[in-house]
Amino acid sequence: MFCDKYYIPNQEGSRLACLLFLPAEKPRFQLVAAHGFRGAKENSGRIEGFAQKVTALGGSLIAFDFAGSGESEGSFSDMTLTRQAGDLQAVIEHALEREKSPLILLGRSFGGSTVLAAAAREPRVTALVLWSTPVFLTETFFKVKPHELILPSEPLRLSDDKGPFTLNPGFAQDLLRHDFTEYLRAIGNKPMLVIHGEKDTDVDPKNARFVAEQALGEVELHIVPEADHRFTEHHPLRDQITMQWLDSLLMRMAGR
Repeated sequence: MFCDKYYIPNQEGSRLACLLFLPAEKPRFQLVAAHGFRGAKENSGRIEGFAQKVTALGGSLIAFDFAGSGESEGSFSDMTLTRQAGDLQAVIEHALEREKSPLILLGRSFGGSTVLAAAAREPRVTALVLWSTPVFLTETFFKVKPHELILPSEPLRLSDDKGPFTLNPGFAQDLLRHDFTEYLRAIGNKPMLVIHGEKDTDVDPKNARFVAEQALGEVELHIVPEADHRFTEHHPLRDQITMQWLDSLLMRMAGR
């Protein structure tokens, strides 16, 4: 497996850090992975092991940091879903310039929300993989402070297990612009894999069920018993389900 790290510009001119993993032979498909909220392309040190599984199937993998996260330029406080979708679009353009194999998007948590927003406007995407993905965004992010109470000029001072952080007020207003029912309709009949933890207390599993019910194409839904939001004890199973689905998808595509 070949690995390289480099930077590409996003639509605003900031540099996005990318990791590229390539198989020994010409790729059968390419997977672009979008990390979750406050995450990074390395996925807590798991990305290389996951990349080995992808390349073993004959695929390439690009994992990248959104602007303001990881090694990319920008300020995390400026992050919005719209900006993340723009970052993902820049990576999609780069990936398709590199090679013409089928493009599959994978998103974890808020990265999955970003995948849905971007794929709704990108006909060149072949299929989608969603891990622990929220679509009821205001409910997910503002359980304590409903979005109706957030003043347009008030920065959001929040905290999670990584510590306190601040988001600019545009984050909350931007969430209201995104309609995931419309996005799923626009995505059409593209195949989709949806994996969610039964014990996810950050993103309710009803988000995954909503995607499966509203999608127009073939959806394989897995609600994994006992798994939490990060699949702390269950990430090998999540990887296994993902690889089996990708392998099945590739066989179906080859048989067309």
